[in-house]
Amino acid sequence: MAEQKKKMKGHKVAGTKRSLNDAADSGLEPPTKRAAPEAAMRQQQTEVDETIAMMDPALLADHFAKFVRKSFPDSSSIELEDQFLPTKAFLNTSDFNKRHTAVNLPEFLEKFSDKGKTGLSSCDDKASPHTLVVTSSGIRTADLTRELRVFNNENVKVAKLIAKHMKLKDNVEYMQKTRVGIAIGTPGRLKDLIDAGALKPKGIRRIVVDGSYRDQKKRTIFEMNELFQPLMTLLNSDELRQRYGTDDKIDILVF
Repeated sequence: MAEQKKKMKGHKVAGTKRSLNDAADSGLEPPTKRAAPEAAMRQQQTEVDETIAMMDPALLADHFAKFVRKSFPDSSSIELEDQFLPTKAFLNTSDFNKRHTAVNLPEFLEKFSDKGKTGLSSCDDKASPHTLVVTSSGIRTADLTRELRVFNNENVKVAKLIAKHMKLKDNVEYMQKTRVGIAIGTPGRLKDLIDAGALKPKGIRRIVVDGSYRDQKKRTIFEMNELFQPLMTLLNSDELRQRYGTDDKIDILVF
């Protein structure tokens, strides 16, 4: 009887080992662990506005103008025209042939940056990023930061600037003491950092608007007034707008 129990126990252990090995071979987590991190689950559930990827600069300018009219219904025609972004502000990214999901953002940036990964991983001065990525929430900021860490190195960082969980003064202090190549955050937080002198516009070469992403309520950044209005304030700030289409240009890329 004792020998039979011993055999049964050994069979159970072996079965458990096989289960764990099978899980490892298939790329799945063992049953005792979570099946996937929250970020991966969110990535699987992410919906995107597929039309954004097909828009050239003229269509993007029209797209922004349409939502300016919706977001500022009480503005006069002259006031609305002052908000419209010129076609020359946008870089044509319509030949990017992958979905506009977080995992593809690093490749998107490399494709449309003159110096590729080397340039994206460099930065000469503190508080002077070359790239801004404008997102719709703290969660989305964290997800994109996770993907863009491929551009982190010992000397240059990718900065996650979340208004909800980080005080402005903490972000200011971090930017002032760190060489940040890519700064990621919501439009209001990025504008606050510019106003505080902790994000120098002179170094900016591109602004990436996370425009295809839909949140849990299926809304893009264009469809949320509380985000779209600050986005337009940021993009139309004098220090940025005056450089659209110039020799010292800033490009707007819509991902």
